[in-house]
Amino acid sequence: MRVLMVSSLWPPEVLGGAEQYAAALAERLQLAGHVVGVVTLGVEADGVVATVPSWPYPIQDYAAQSAVRRAGFHAADLARPDTGRILDRTFAEFAPDVVHSHVVQGMGATALTRTRRRGIGHVHTLHDYWLLCQRNSLVQRDGSACTTRCSSCRVMSDIRNRQISARPPEVVIGVSEAIARLHLAELPWMRGRTRVIYNPVERPRPRVPRREDRAVTFGYIGRLGIDKGVHTMVRAFERARVGDARLVVAGEGPEAPTVQAVDGVDARGWVSGAEKDAWFDEVDCLIVPSQWSDPAPLVVNEARSRGLAVIGSTAGGIPELIAPECVALLVPPADVDALAAAMERFVAAPSEFTPVAESQPLDWNGHLEAIEVAYRAASASASATERGDRTPLAGVPFPDARGSSSSAGRD
Repeated sequence: MRVLMVSSLWPPEVLGGAEQYAAALAERLQLAGHVVGVVTLGVEADGVVATVPSWPYPIQDYAAQSAVRRAGFHAADLARPDTGRILDRTFAEFAPDVVHSHVVQGMGATALTRTRRRGIGHVHTLHDYWLLCQRNSLVQRDGSACTTRCSSCRVMSDIRNRQISARPPEVVIGVSEAIARLHLAELPWMRGRTRVIYNPVERPRPRVPRREDRAVTFGYIGRLGIDKGVHTMVRAFERARVGDARLVVAGEGPEAPTVQAVDGVDARGWVSGAEKDAWFDEVDCLIVPSQWSDPAPLVVNEARSRGLAVIGSTAGGIPELIAPECVALLVPPADVDALAAAMERFVAAPSEFTPVAESQPLDWNGHLEAIEVAYRAASASASATERGDRTPLAGVPFPDARGSSSSAGRD
């Protein structure tokens, strides 16, 4: 099968997990015998067959722009005629059997509608909230989570989704039930075509069991931002009665000074590769204190696959990913006292919260199977539409959220 990936960014240009996942999926698809090409927003990289010019500035420079220039970027994102022209040319030259779009901020809604003109199956994965929020995060300027959608986001969302509803992707994949539900509640065009497939995780080498006489080490890894709950976490660590327990923080971001100012917190900065594996070996309990609606933080699956306990907030898709043994450690977002109590609960009995071997997240083999079924479903639906048939997509066999083949997916 010839698969065309559409993604604003692509490694080595990386801002988040979506483009890293898309690149990893492309590699797995190629190993499975598929041909993969990529369309990006101004990023030249291996496998890229076409680029849409990034205007008025590269999307990876967005955070450094003034409010006026950011507003200009959002306005341009409503109508990008060059995206349509470049996709049409790429469809003709690359001849994809299916298009798989990911984060398309900066390319405009055209990136999600153009396939319908060619009868090409289209799968879109919801990694963020771009269809509902101009910042794609449901987070306010100060980094706090939105409690309601602001008027400007509603206006831009309405314009964008009116375009898409006329020519929507055949299949929409949510990376969690939480992100799927939120979109389905707001966007009628997604009903009947939205399914959940959780992100996969590599199977790591076996973890060395912790020594009972060793002081507990809590860990956080990721971007250091207010929306990630970093400030709440360090305040809870200061307040918790956890003896000589440590908190090891890996990551960079605006909250780095907050982390560095707390006694007993070891700020490591950014880690990756073998250094990241060593960090996981050092940690006894991962903390994921997100205050925004984090759709599906991959770090939860990474910890779970290693048999590592997780204290997580109830925001977004985190509760869906937590191992059953760790449900008692879930806490409300931004609740310092509750997070401190969860730390104390873990220190009192670490072994009670260790995920068992049978409690594993979806691996790449199961995930790839699920994605391939989604591609076939989208292609079949697009072909039926081109013939004038109206065979409902729900009638096509589809994998469940864990990736195993089953009957029709869920709305």
